[in-house]
This record gives sequence, C-alpha cells and structure tokens, in this order.
Amino acid sequence: MIFFHGYGENALSFESLAAQLQHCYTTIAINLPWHGETDWKGGLEFEIRDLIAIIDLIPGIQQRYSLAGYSMGGRVALQLYEHLYSRINKLILIAPDGLKVNGWYWLATQSRTGNRLFHHFMKKPGFFFAVTGALQKLGLINKGVFNFTRKFLLQEKSRLDLYRIWTTMRKFKPAIPLVSRLLKQEGTRVILIYGQFDKIIRTKTGRRFAARVGKNISLHVLPTGHKLLQGNNAEKIAGLIKSDE
Repeated sequence: MIFFHGYGENALSFESLAAQLQHCYTTIAINLPWHGETDWKGGLEFEIRDLIAIIDLIPGIQQRYSLAGYSMGGRVALQLYEHLYSRINKLILIAPDGLKVNGWYWLATQSRTGNRLFHHFMKKPGFFFAVTGALQKLGLINKGVFNFTRKFLLQEKSRLDLYRIWTTMRKFKPAIPLVSRLLKQEGTRVILIYGQFDKIIRTKTGRRFAARVGKNISLHVLPTGHKLLQGNNAEKIAGLIKSDE
C-alpha cells in the first residue's frame, strides 16, 4: 500500500497507521515535492508521469498494489488511479481533496493571470487578507478553508511555500466522472473516510461521490475534525481497512 500525505505534512504522517497495518501490507509512504526530505529538482513542475516513474523505481514494488491518500494526497491517489487503474487493488481516501473543484484553487493555479496574482499576493498579502476576509464574512469562502489557509499565510516562508506547493501540484486534477466509471468497470474497492467535524473537506462531497460509484464504495465518518491521522484515529482507520479485506 502506497501512502500520499496532505499539504504541509510528510510521509511520517502515516507512521501510526502503517504500524497498525504491518501484518497485512508492506507500506510505503512517499514525500511529495517540497515536503519532508524530498530534494525536488523539478522546479514548479510535477506531473503524473513523474510520479509513475518514481513508483516504478521503488525496490520490490509489485505489479499490483493499493493506494491511500489523505487530504491533498487523496487528489494524488485519484489521479494515479485514473492512469494506473488496472494495477490498483484498493483505494483508501481519507478526507480527500480532488473530488470537487475549488474555484479559488483553480483560479490560483490553472489560470496564468490568476497564478501571477497569487504569487504577487503571497509576497504582499495585505490586500489578499482584506479581500478574503470580506468574502468569508459574506459567506463566499468556506470558513474552515479560510482559517486553514490563513494559518499558513502569517509568515512569509509559509506564504511562499503555499504558492510553490499549490503551483507545483496544479497538474494533479483527476477527472472524477472518468474515475467513477473506471471504479465501476474494474470493480475496485474504495474506502472513503471523513471527519464529522471537518470544516475543510466536507462529508457531503464524499456522499455524492459514493452515490456515483455505487456498491464498490463504503463511506465512514469518524467523530473528529480534519486531522484524521492523529490520536486513536489511526487504529480506527486500520480497522476499517482490515474489515474490508
């Protein structure tokens, strides 16, 4: 089972979960660009073909394996499944990004003009704080996402990291209608796990995806927020994965 971590985290985020699964799986956790100890030389470019090439270099990797992605890592796992669906046994998505297109993220990363503005505001954030604060009060920006993002914008390094990571990961944008069709076609088992009090990745997005995929998917909601890999949640998640064998 290959793990993909969330924004601002690293491979060690899965340490507890991997320990719980050691008798069932050989677990591999990958540090994405600009995270952990990865010494990324590719600038602000990272594509699915780069990730596939990295996975193919892992010693002892089997022809078939399972994927687990948390938050941003969920988007990575979905994109990888889209390209390597015939090699994937199971898909575990933990509060996954990628099931729904965020308009602000799209503007900041998929539009050249938007990306230039994004870079400018990360260097000089005063106007950005004022505008996004007003939009949040008007209900045009999710409060959880606003608070989560603002947390990383208080320091200049964090702002530049946000720009660098979002821009580098911009080409990971799974085509959910296609992924849904492939999941049904291949009969791939999917385990969806959400936090009941998560203000960043909402459960309702997962419910819509589960309805689209059908019988191959199971959805579970734990009494926690977005930090689903902390505390005793790892044991609960491992139990859900084991019970699905």
